[in-house]
Amino acid sequence: MHFARDIISGRCSVAAVAVAILICALSCLNGCSFGQDSTAQFKTLPDSGWKKSMPISFQPEYADSAMHYDIALAIRHNNDYQYTNLSLVVDLVDSVKNVSRSNIDFELSDGYGNWLGSGFGALYQSSVVVAQDVTPAQVGTVVVWQAMKNCDLIKNVSDIGIIVTPNK
Repeated sequence: MHFARDIISGRCSVAAVAVAILICALSCLNGCSFGQDSTAQFKTLPDSGWKKSMPISFQPEYADSAMHYDIALAIRHNNDYQYTNLSLVVDLVDSVKNVSRSNIDFELSDGYGNWLGSGFGALYQSSVVVAQDVTPAQVGTVVVWQAMKNCDLIKNVSDIGIIVTPNK
């Protein structure tokens, strides 16, 4: 209680304020972590943007080949993203190279322009489940394509990833 009053009055050192901010940030990161058994992989997109002709590919990591899993697709974007959604094509490739293709219209903001998902500062993350109750043999590769209409290049999407969670 006194710490906040000292900050406002200017009686607190810069180092003490920095330590307080660091503790808050670490607490947030701990609270934003994935489930204990989940694994996540993210790939950073180029600053120049994500072209339609540039697929992003992932090989999901599974802890146990006998278990069933849910796979979610996660998008990280910043405040400067120009659209309310992100259209994607997601290919799920099984162990014998059969492809199951889905078109996903990923809603990133509500009708009032407020970003959905979670965020810290100017960066937001949203996710959507793209495969439920699958085995490692059913999904060995996930390939994601940018599919925005009339837009060959999108900017301000910083990362794309998958989150694999055991289905209990």
